[in-house]
Amino acid sequence: MTYEADIRWTTHGVAHIRAGDWGGLGYGQGWAIAGDHLPTIADQIVKVRSERARFFGPGIDDGNLASDFGYRVLGVAERAASWRDAQEPHVRDLVAGYVDGYNRRLLELRTAGDLPDWCADAEWIRPLEELDLYAYLGDVALLGSGRNLAGIIGRAEAPGPDGPVPPSPMSALGGGGASEVSAGASCGWAFGGDVTASGHGIVVANPHFPWEGEAKFWECHLTIPGELDVYGVCLLGAPGVQMGFNRNVAWAHTFSRGSRFTLAKLELSPDDPTSYRYGDEVRAMSSTTHAVECLGEDGQLTSVERTLWTSHHGPMVNLPLLGWGAEMGFAYRDANAGNTRVIEQFLAMCEARDLDDMQAGFARIQGMPWVNTLASDASGRVWYIDASATPNLSDDAGKRFVERTESDFITALLYDARVALLDGSDPADDWTEVPGAREPGLVPHDRFPQLERRDVVANANDPAWVPHPTVTIDDYAPLHGVARRPLSLRTRQTMRVAARLCEAGNLTVDAVNEAILSNESLSAELLRDAVSERCRGVAGLERAVEILDGWDGRYDLDSVGAALWREFMAGFSPTEHRNSGGLFAEPFDPAHPIETPRGLAPPVAEGVDQVVDALRAAIDALDAAGVALDAPLGEIQWAQRGDVRVPVHGAGEPEGVTNVLAPLGALSSSSLVPVAPRPAPIPDRTERTGLAHGGYQVTYGTSFLMTVELTPDGPRGIGLLAYGQSGDDRSPHHLDGTEAYGAKAVRPLLFTDADIEADPELRRESLTGR
Repeated sequence: MTYEADIRWTTHGVAHIRAGDWGGLGYGQGWAIAGDHLPTIADQIVKVRSERARFFGPGIDDGNLASDFGYRVLGVAERAASWRDAQEPHVRDLVAGYVDGYNRRLLELRTAGDLPDWCADAEWIRPLEELDLYAYLGDVALLGSGRNLAGIIGRAEAPGPDGPVPPSPMSALGGGGASEVSAGASCGWAFGGDVTASGHGIVVANPHFPWEGEAKFWECHLTIPGELDVYGVCLLGAPGVQMGFNRNVAWAHTFSRGSRFTLAKLELSPDDPTSYRYGDEVRAMSSTTHAVECLGEDGQLTSVERTLWTSHHGPMVNLPLLGWGAEMGFAYRDANAGNTRVIEQFLAMCEARDLDDMQAGFARIQGMPWVNTLASDASGRVWYIDASATPNLSDDAGKRFVERTESDFITALLYDARVALLDGSDPADDWTEVPGAREPGLVPHDRFPQLERRDVVANANDPAWVPHPTVTIDDYAPLHGVARRPLSLRTRQTMRVAARLCEAGNLTVDAVNEAILSNESLSAELLRDAVSERCRGVAGLERAVEILDGWDGRYDLDSVGAALWREFMAGFSPTEHRNSGGLFAEPFDPAHPIETPRGLAPPVAEGVDQVVDALRAAIDALDAAGVALDAPLGEIQWAQRGDVRVPVHGAGEPEGVTNVLAPLGALSSSSLVPVAPRPAPIPDRTERTGLAHGGYQVTYGTSFLMTVELTPDGPRGIGLLAYGQSGDDRSPHHLDGTEAYGAKAVRPLLFTDADIEADPELRRESLTGR
């Protein structure tokens, strides 16, 4: 096949790719993205091919071996051919072109000696096969589920004569266990015609994703004249656009709080830990012995074998802390294991002609893997839906599950870590088949939680029951996220900002963008004055109280007191951030989810005043880190871009801001690509707030910031890619986006030919290839 594509780059290295067909479009996109992120994509192919240990050795705690075995069990490479065969012709053409474009760029970079020094001669950087990319797309579908469990699936060896194997280390559990610092990934809004100045829709995307690794975005504009014209971002290695806008519609995504997979707790046979009770019968697990190659310290490859087990629910796992014991084990089942429609679903959004068309595509394809969607069109309608692939339980099983999240310690513990636990020995807890679902056992489209309005819809990763400042919904499957539970401070702030903007009315793109980047802290608004008053006059706290009194309550570069408040909030548990206890006085009320909890908890009658103690601990932590109490945030919070330290604004979950930027995040990276060195940790603080020697080096948060309005004359958008377009620190586009973010200097998102051609940094390339 002959490919042709034209590429124009504009400010910050945004790639505008035009081709006459889907193959040419993929060719241009694969070639262009490989210029910015080839080592990261190549590394992911090594992962899904179960070759980490072959090239990098066994890894820390045998992590590479566990990953390789886990991916053998996940089977993404083995299913790649069936993934390819399930695609529509235009998807196959796009993927085939993407692979060929990537391979051309690899050859060019290698011939010119232009790969980064650290991997210039790496054997693992090889041309892609088409099935390699389909295997990785299968892994992308598991971003909210199985890929985070690979390390505990690969360690799930059965107990032997000497007893159980050790539980997996905590490091083996990926992004399924989220940090409270930013326990989710994103804020999103869609404002309708009833509150905008123009009467048209405005969509805001503020995804909070890692600033390192494979889950980064790449900004692009893809055009096939007369067929496709879409601007937005894609995940590295994923063809097309996953979030953005075309001439008719715009959409944002936030990571869904629902369950994409379940664990089944198995009651094991007393004399055989590979058999388990299922109702009135005993079932035997099946085993497979897998072999992978491992590079030794002597440079030699050896074959390592491991026997891993599967129940009728799915593969066994070796959980941290709990392991696989003689009496109890756990098996995993994934709602996205068979989801071959991911790229088709996103492309249907890219081609949607209006909101009706987008909604019809969701109903027809049902391929959304793990995100909420917020969308609008020029008519001013706005729509929220959590269409993520979700296991379906019977009504009774759903009620039992919700009850166990409150009454059963293990179920509650795992659910706090975003893992849904079912009783695998009770057939009544199995996934339930109903008509209309994409696959048996999943929730069908007509039961997805959704809401359409003309004022606003919003989400900040809490479950779907609060999609609007004053409207709630709770008639949906519980594995979409248990309703009527306390919200995060970030969700509450997201809704409060939305309500305030709607009340003001006459909204514009610029006004909305300014509000999103305001960095106002809800926890400070609710509690700061009362905390200062409580601690006023307490010996040793005088200077801290003075600083809190003078703080502007924001997380801007010049905010003095922001770090002190962050460390103060770390003195309270994630549960206390959401409900009454040692921090809040008035408990959460599901009838008033945005307004509660509130008020500072009174001091206990006897013992240590937790508020006073938390402020003292905050002072001590900052002192240990060498951070002055009155240091402006911009002096102590930074992003490392190559050799440059860029001051950045933003905060985390406990602070309750809409604009998250933090040293910790919810989505883990599986990448082995080198990252910027970390400053020395501070015991008992780095794992809670990210505080290290000198302050906070951010690694997670606002990534692609987009505010766009749909008008009859076309879209008008502003935004930026906060960590820059390139993963190569030799590129100017590794730094320029971060500097723009630090300065809150959004730029136009160029959509028309006239605007693209007028860009002062315009450069172009024409490609022809086979």
